[in-house]
Amino acid sequence: MHSVWTRANTVLTLFGTVAAVLCLLTTGTDLLHKPDPKVKLGLRDVRRLVQHNGGREHAAVTFDLDADLRSVFTWNTKQLFVYVQAEYETSENRVNQIVMWDSIVQQQDKAHVRLNNHKTKYAFIDPGRNLRGRSLNLTLVWCVMPRVGRMYSQQSTHYVGKLPASYVH
Repeated sequence: MHSVWTRANTVLTLFGTVAAVLCLLTTGTDLLHKPDPKVKLGLRDVRRLVQHNGGREHAAVTFDLDADLRSVFTWNTKQLFVYVQAEYETSENRVNQIVMWDSIVQQQDKAHVRLNNHKTKYAFIDPGRNLRGRSLNLTLVWCVMPRVGRMYSQQSTHYVGKLPASYVH
């Protein structure tokens, strides 16, 4: 009556349809989840603010971070990509963002991140002479990478004051 190929096609189509429905249901459960992360982020110290090669300014800063991101995890969360960025405004650019530190969190029990007096992981360099005296925000951003569904980001921004008005050696 039906060939082996027709029957195999029917079985594979059924499994594909069931898998697609399960993926949609899994993604739908994430829409109902309302995380409540607790984030404390602050600038500890500006250890150095100097003019670097070619007229660029370089800052060496330390910061404190206490972020409890355990509530962000669901049973569909594969991992979080977490990073701290410095944000400031200049006359040329309304938004300047520099990533200072990052990490990948793969387990919910390791999603409480504590860094005290932590140095930046990446260089804090402005291409012009725009750092001195600037108001500075530090932002913690976490990108949620699910097992199934869309990747999305959330953030918590904290005003931490102004950078020194003169160079610090």
